[in-house]
Amino acid sequence: MNLRKNGLYLFLTALIFSFFMGRANAATLADIREELARYQTEPAARAAQIVRDLRRVRDIEEGLARQYDIPVSEVLRYEYELNGIINTYYSIHFLQKRVGTDNNFILDDARLNELAAAKPPYPFTFYLNVIEDIDNCRQSFLSWQENLARYRENLRSLSERKGEIEKEYRLCREKSSLSTENRLKYNFALLIIKAKLEHCYADYTFYESSMKIAMQESSELKEKLDTLEPIIKNVRENLDFSQEDFSLLDSKVDAKVRLLDSTLVMLNDKFDRLSEARRRVEFQTDFAKYWIPTEQKLVEDETLLVLDLVEIWSATRLTWRSMDDLLSGKLTLKERRDLQGRTNALFEQCRVNLKFVNEDLQDLRRVAQEVTRRFGEDGWLKTKEEISMRNEFRANIDARMNRYLSYIMMLGEMSGQFEILLAETERMIGEANTDDKIESIWRDNVGGLLDMEVWSIDDYPITAKKLSLALIIFLFGLLVTHYAVALTRRHFERRSEHISRHSSLLIQNIVFYFGLIVSFLITLWMLHIPLTAFAFMGGAAAIAIGLGTQKIMGDTLSGILLLFQRKLRIGDEVVIGDTHGIVAEITLQNTVLVCQQSRHLIIPNSKVLESPVLNLTLNNSLSRTEISVSIAYDSNVSQAMGIIREVLSENPNVLKTPPFRIILSEFEESAIKFTAFFFIDLSNVFESNVQSAVRMSILEAFREHNIEIPFPQTEVKIKE
Repeated sequence: MNLRKNGLYLFLTALIFSFFMGRANAATLADIREELARYQTEPAARAAQIVRDLRRVRDIEEGLARQYDIPVSEVLRYEYELNGIINTYYSIHFLQKRVGTDNNFILDDARLNELAAAKPPYPFTFYLNVIEDIDNCRQSFLSWQENLARYRENLRSLSERKGEIEKEYRLCREKSSLSTENRLKYNFALLIIKAKLEHCYADYTFYESSMKIAMQESSELKEKLDTLEPIIKNVRENLDFSQEDFSLLDSKVDAKVRLLDSTLVMLNDKFDRLSEARRRVEFQTDFAKYWIPTEQKLVEDETLLVLDLVEIWSATRLTWRSMDDLLSGKLTLKERRDLQGRTNALFEQCRVNLKFVNEDLQDLRRVAQEVTRRFGEDGWLKTKEEISMRNEFRANIDARMNRYLSYIMMLGEMSGQFEILLAETERMIGEANTDDKIESIWRDNVGGLLDMEVWSIDDYPITAKKLSLALIIFLFGLLVTHYAVALTRRHFERRSEHISRHSSLLIQNIVFYFGLIVSFLITLWMLHIPLTAFAFMGGAAAIAIGLGTQKIMGDTLSGILLLFQRKLRIGDEVVIGDTHGIVAEITLQNTVLVCQQSRHLIIPNSKVLESPVLNLTLNNSLSRTEISVSIAYDSNVSQAMGIIREVLSENPNVLKTPPFRIILSEFEESAIKFTAFFFIDLSNVFESNVQSAVRMSILEAFREHNIEIPFPQTEVKIKE
């Protein structure tokens, strides 16, 4: 019986293989091309023929490998190519049947007619449905466009691949004709190459047919989109945002959230039960030690996912309300862009959660496989209770998988809503006019810079805008202060006979620093900076001021003392150290003296207090001064005194009251010395200037009257 069976097996092997070999040897590329072209017209019949050939090859694949020393993998490789050809031919068959029949679209003609027949005003829910229809139509159009591009690329690649396979076929056919020893192997290789070439032809036919369908579908979808554009434009212009629409949408969200909340309650209860069971470690079986932590981890993952879904569903309500504001024109260009950013973030969150859902589904699949592998047989479990727990665990996995599928549907629905808002936001941004764009540029650049936080005081932010406004008010306060100081100065200049220059300067300084302090306090109030905010800087500020501004603070305090002590006043003629001059100005830091030739000497106030000060006009501005004049012994003394008296009388800077006085003060070795005492007003002139003028006048008068002013002479007598 076995002998007969083996003989029949070898006979069939030789018969089929000789059939294949004969076909391979007889075929040229021209014959193959003609044959393959014919197959493309009847793909279903050719597929059925290859199915029969494939069954015969599978029946004898081991025999072929042993009889002709062909690796089994080569036979399986041939079978793989045949399987690919069968699938492609059946695909071509269905495509060819589809061409010429009515195509079914998501948005069919009946739906188009329904949309066109609707009358305004349109409810918001109608608008959402139209937008969703357009989005589905547009996504289908884009998908077909992508398919067209892919089909063209595949056809280009197949053309190149066909040339390579034909080159491979020619080389292998030549080797088969020249080699007697390996002819069988080469002939089988020719069969594989021919199958690859047929697969290439079939794929080429498939993509050609697919491209025709894609072009037809794209054209029809483009026509539908063109029809929908005026419809949606009319809907946007005649929208009626009623509370009933939002209530309906909110009720939809509430239903979803209630379902998720109930799921959260169930998951929380299950997690608590598992935690309680996990604490009873000493009573756990091997299955319980695997099941409890595994189920607990799955519950944790699902709980986090459900919480995210609740959050996103709440954001969906915000999306619908934002759509109302967007289409009503209530949002500026910047607010539209902010809305676009928020919506895009929600859309990305949906995508991330969808990724998590898929990962969790993979975890569920692995857990189900692990349970089957480790605890699938009842013999592995010791008690009926373990079997019951295993079956319950499997049921939980199946229920969780079903819930995860519903989560995928929810995420898809929410993603669709966010995509609609994104598309509408992009459209509204693109339709923004020039004024909106200019305003947006201003707000995004200047406005954004002004709203930038520089620092904060507790919870109150100090922005660049507030800081700029406070600085403007501070500068305005300084301007008002300077104006007030100028008014004060002009007022006292008009009443100079009633108030001294020193008092006027003192009052001006008080007005200035009062205005400065008030402006500073108002600035702090506007910035909401309490004075106590500087308390924490007291120690550091004291050290910094003490070290860095020691000299300045010393001069300032000295200036305050000089102003209020009134020991040194504006207009006083003073001698500070070795410097003689008239006080022209006293500031908080410096004292300015007008010296000879109207030169100004600036002395730090601290130096003024440290140096000895001779105030020639402390009590009043009258000062007695004197000059000395010498004449020769042979001059007329009475005439000389009269000339001096006349000169003093004529000089306008010499006061007549108190009266001047002239005395003969000394007999010198070669001259008679006179001393003239007189009074001057130091608030008007320098003492030295008056003395110089009086001496010049006396000198000129003496020369005019031939009164000699002698110089020292010494007579030297020499004894004989």
